[in-house]
Amino acid sequence: MSLSEGKAGTGPMRGFLVPVMRAGALAALLPILAACLYRPLYGETGLHSAVDLSQVEVAPVDTRVGQQVRNHLVFLFDGGRGEAARAYTLNLRVTSVNSQFAAVRNVRDATAGTVTVTVGYELVNPAKGERVAAGSRVASASYDRTQQSFANERAVIDAENRAAREAAEQLRLAVAADLGRR
Repeated sequence: MSLSEGKAGTGPMRGFLVPVMRAGALAALLPILAACLYRPLYGETGLHSAVDLSQVEVAPVDTRVGQQVRNHLVFLFDGGRGEAARAYTLNLRVTSVNSQFAAVRNVRDATAGTVTVTVGYELVNPAKGERVAAGSRVASASYDRTQQSFANERAVIDAENRAAREAAEQLRLAVAADLGRR
């Protein structure tokens, strides 16, 4: 007996067709449910407009690694177009820690290290005098040490720059999420 000869959903195919039909109904409902739970962070929706990160001014910092984070944020927020009237100010506290691993006494042996950049941030609305959001982000970058002292110094600086760039990317997402909740 084939499927076309008998009733649909009877016989040996019943155990296969019913779960497949239920899975199809579930697959059809998933986009509808997802629309209720999520909204794009940078895109337009029917109810909310996109987060405008160009309204955030990044306050000056006093360290080289802090300046790297600040420079990346300025370009991530508005492409480095210059100063304009800003509604928010982002204050940064940047610390950098250089940790060496497998340190040995023999100069011929290579060692490894990690630079960890921690950025504490506070987003304020200076017009209202209120703190909008605060938090911190951590990024790390590894490097190898060799016998050459200049190469070692350059490797540390490159690792600091990579960690600063990663921290800036994390901050961009955090600030966009903080502004998106407002």
